[in-house]
Amino acid sequence: MGRRLVGGARTVLWPEGGPGVRRPRGPGLEEVRGRLLPQLVPYWLVPEEYRGDRDLAAIPHLGEVAVAFVVDEPHRYTYIDYAMLGHWNMAKADLLALALANLARSYRPATRRGAGHHLALVWQARDGYDAARLLLTRRLCEAAALVPGNPVIAAPHRDLLIMFGDADPVFVAEMAEFVDVAFNHSPYPVSPQLYTLREGTLQLYRPAGGHPRMLH
Repeated sequence: MGRRLVGGARTVLWPEGGPGVRRPRGPGLEEVRGRLLPQLVPYWLVPEEYRGDRDLAAIPHLGEVAVAFVVDEPHRYTYIDYAMLGHWNMAKADLLALALANLARSYRPATRRGAGHHLALVWQARDGYDAARLLLTRRLCEAAALVPGNPVIAAPHRDLLIMFGDADPVFVAEMAEFVDVAFNHSPYPVSPQLYTLREGTLQLYRPAGGHPRMLH
């Protein structure tokens, strides 16, 4: 049993030990294939250099976040490390494709909050994967047609994904502050970074004439 990384309604298990520490190989790939899912995590959780099989298997993403992977179980999930990838003889790119396909099957449309230039679309299923749905770009492109102006997207913590338009700069500033507060007060922070979509691709959000929006 790994140690608890965080508490709450969903226990997160982190493998114990460090590089070179032997542990059981864990379940086979076919046993967990349908329960492999992505998680967005702060980039500081990912070692800058490979230290061994016990390192978190993760892929850098935009801004200061990375995509990690978990085996989903009732009431908890376990992060995947390089030892498990080696056991499955699986590349991270293949794991990402499988995890995204599994995540896409759980997608539900956003809830609308507000109206007009103050419309916000909120994904908050509270299943542990709301922020990870930032990776479902096709779904985000569909939702972007509903907001005024360019879409602005944020995943401040594990249990929240939000989109709004930038037609009203004052509203954008208010929402950016909301994202910052949500990030700083969550036990499961991801990032205060704002994103947008350009030709179907997720990018860092740049206000007109400004730099990428990052709050601290």
